[in-house]
Amino acid sequence: MDLTVTREQYDAIRTAKHLPDVLKKALEKAGTAANGLVLHLTYEEATALNELAAWNVHTDDAGNVTPQSQVFDDLVRAILTHPEY
Repeated sequence: MDLTVTREQYDAIRTAKHLPDVLKKALEKAGTAANGLVLHLTYEEATALNELAAWNVHTDDAGNVTPQSQVFDDLVRAILTHPEY
């Protein structure tokens, strides 16, 4: 699947703790797009990215996504709603 991400999302992935080598390689191969970068992901890579992003989504006491982790929540939603996932 081709997943377009913003520069902010790309940087969040790149600097996430415990970034697997398979995702490091996918980030290195990212193409450019008018509105960000395009990650060319296999189903397994997309699943790994979804899990990594989900691990980094945090909520406050009211159950709302914290502003600091919103970028990861947006990634999870983009992957889960992608027509090729």
